[in-house]
Amino acid sequence: MRMGLLENQSTSTQGAVVVSRRVGPAVVRNKVKRRLREIYRHALPSLKPGLWLVVTAKPSAATASIEILRSEWLRLGERLSIFLES
Repeated sequence: MRMGLLENQSTSTQGAVVVSRRVGPAVVRNKVKRRLREIYRHALPSLKPGLWLVVTAKPSAATASIEILRSEWLRLGERLSIFLES
């Protein structure tokens, strides 16, 4: 998974999920999108305000569990310093 970030102090934090056809058929892509949006929704209270996040799923996300996706999401978030504690 990849995470892109744009800081814009005049807006609230927003997120987007991109899953290409390389990940799998529509059912698999939608499952990955739902999982990533759920991870974002739970992390939203701990995110800095004014961020625009874009998460792009790689083909390996199709077989990854939600725990693996969450740990990768948190790892990338720490690297980009998107959390309030960072």
